[in-house]
Amino acid sequence: MNSALLATGSAIDFGSIFNDLAIILIVAKIAAELCERIRVPAVLGEILAGIIIGPSMLGFIDPSDAIRMLAEVGLIILLAEVGLGMDITELRKVGRASMLVAIIGVVVPMSSGVLAGTVLGESFNASLFLGAALAATSVGITARVFADLRALSSTEARIVLGAAITDDVLGLIILTVVTRIVQQGSVDLADVASTIGIAVGFIAIAGAVGIFVIPRLFAFIGERAVSPATIGVLAAGLTFGFSAAASGAQLAPIIGAFIAGTALSRTPQHDQISRDFKSLGAIFIPILFLQIGIDTDVTKFFSQHVLFIAAILSVIAVIGKMVAAVGARSANADKLLIGIGMVPRGEVGLIFASIGVAIGVFDDELYAVVLLVVLLTTVITPPLLRWRIRHSQ
Repeated sequence: MNSALLATGSAIDFGSIFNDLAIILIVAKIAAELCERIRVPAVLGEILAGIIIGPSMLGFIDPSDAIRMLAEVGLIILLAEVGLGMDITELRKVGRASMLVAIIGVVVPMSSGVLAGTVLGESFNASLFLGAALAATSVGITARVFADLRALSSTEARIVLGAAITDDVLGLIILTVVTRIVQQGSVDLADVASTIGIAVGFIAIAGAVGIFVIPRLFAFIGERAVSPATIGVLAAGLTFGFSAAASGAQLAPIIGAFIAGTALSRTPQHDQISRDFKSLGAIFIPILFLQIGIDTDVTKFFSQHVLFIAAILSVIAVIGKMVAAVGARSANADKLLIGIGMVPRGEVGLIFASIGVAIGVFDDELYAVVLLVVLLTTVITPPLLRWRIRHSQ
């Protein structure tokens, strides 16, 4: 590529992107170090640091597609790390509990959100989207805290992360149904059945490839590879390939990344791959959480109407997910810890809200309400998780 093109950036301002990246990485590390010193989860410091350097406060960084793309890479790496830390055999043991937690954690917040929106005078369509936004769970926030506290192998972590992954699939179905109801006034059951079929089919096929093909393939390559970097590069390529396949199947890319991680955990080189991914994650994962803060416009929160509705929905958001822990009653696990782990909404809730704005269901105030609920649940979860994990040890 022509170096002059890179230097000037005829269509892309590379200088601005590199400047933003430098600030984000340095600030992320400072925030993480400060949080470690005061025994606060690093993810919380990174989100707050993003708000501070973002356009709402100091204005050092403006939201950009380039940084969002790098944040998405961070999310993919994070979910692959989660998969690498999972034992498939142990995950199967909590499969029923995860499914029940996921279903309750979708039904209770969504129905409560729809009811609350209607009582507060919002339109039925707006109430539907409010309920849908409350149904989501952000796997990234909880996974990061469990990983930081070296608790990914715990029964509670397996239940929560399994339920959060299931929530992503259920969220896709809910989004399809709610959008069709809003746009067409009804929903085609064939579309819903097709969405469910594609999701189940992809997970089954990708899971089978991960269990029966990937370990043998990496054993074969490992015996013949000359460069020590070969395995790590191929593992990263496989992860992004699975993520692309999930996206092609109209599923969240993180589902593909998680399945890739579980497949790589069964390879002979899983320890090496885990170390390689931790190195990648140290760069890209903090970008994800700073991006959440950068995208947060706190100026929209200074409205009594927004604060009032957000307060009510936040209570529903927290209680609705805490109640979901009853689905794990058959498991020998800390129910309170499971409930807390299901609370954060993160980027998933924002996606619902953004689509609500795009199709004309949400105005700026309702978008700000969802944004505030997402931010609150995202901020309160890490310290509560840390407290409960340490208390239960």
